Amino acid sequence: MSDFTRRRSHAVLWGLGLLGAAAFLGARWLELPYLGLAAKPVPILAMLVLVRARSPDGYSRRIALGLAASLLGDVLLELGPETFLPGVAAFLCAHLIYIAAFLRRSPAPRLLLALPFALWAGLAFIELEPGLGAMRIPVGVYTAAIAVMGWRASALVERDGGLEPWLTAGGALAFMASDTILAFNKFHAPVAGAGYSIILLYWIGQLGIAASAWNDLRLRDR
Repeated sequence: MSDFTRRRSHAVLWGLGLLGAAAFLGARWLELPYLGLAAKPVPILAMLVLVRARSPDGYSRRIALGLAASLLGDVLLELGPETFLPGVAAFLCAHLIYIAAFLRRSPAPRLLLALPFALWAGLAFIELEPGLGAMRIPVGVYTAAIAVMGWRASALVERDGGLEPWLTAGGALAFMASDTILAFNKFHAPVAGAGYSIILLYWIGQLGIAASAWNDLRLRDR
């Protein structure tokens, strides 16, 4: 594939991703559930195709697999309350895959860096626990997993130079913020504007994580 063709196909994917995001936000605003269900996976699908097209190494394969699990979670969460738990399970798989990818790049323990993430997880769970009921164990496991994901993404920053590790860490933090708002909105008390802040932070988070894979190939091509 020529550079021109590759750039054009990437531009098309970016355009589809943005169109899907706009369609989903519009569907939420206009209360069109079927359009929302069709549009919601499109941004993550575009990121997934970009990762697979631009970076064929082991790290990017893990990131692509995490995006695929997230894609499944997107659909399950959008189908309704009856598929909420399977959706959470899909996103749990995505976080575990991301953790494996980040550990591939930076296996150093960095235990001190884990402390703020452990504190966040503990405080969030304590605050949420009274409203969890039967979801206590699933939410506890998920909270621990996303805290570890954020920790291992942040552990990349001192190991690597340049912008890429900051994008990864920033993406992980945005993902954590999205899930925190979702959990508090569902199990604690309504959060103003939650529907929009959750999805926007989620897309920003996934974009930062995906960028860590496709930037690799661009650096190698120079």
